[in-house]
Amino acid sequence: MFGLAVVVAVGVGLFAPPLIEKRSERRVRTALLAVQEGLQRFHVREEIYPRRAMSGHELVELLVSGGHLDDDLANPWTGRPYLSSPDDDWLRYRSDSLAETYELTVLVRGGGEVRFRLDSTKNQSLE
Repeated sequence: MFGLAVVVAVGVGLFAPPLIEKRSERRVRTALLAVQEGLQRFHVREEIYPRRAMSGHELVELLVSGGHLDDDLANPWTGRPYLSSPDDDWLRYRSDSLAETYELTVLVRGGGEVRFRLDSTKNQSLE
């Protein structure tokens, strides 16, 4: 019986972290694509992208207030609504000086390294 418990514990230890990482990556990708879609709606209506650099929370707040994004978007790092969790936010937004292009980046949690990048010129999808 003890041997079976050890085998199960080792199996969980080997397989759980990759499964958790995959699920986390899927949540981040889903949120990033939803924000990109809201940003594109903003652009269609305003004919420019937002001018100033923002955190993900600030960008989501702007897009929700303008009706470009649903207010129930979940923060992929906390699982809570994005608008209620401004502290745990690794999404960044910036635009060029004329607000004609944009870049959305997701940083590695706790660091400055870019994990995902979407922009209006080179990296238009996550593939």
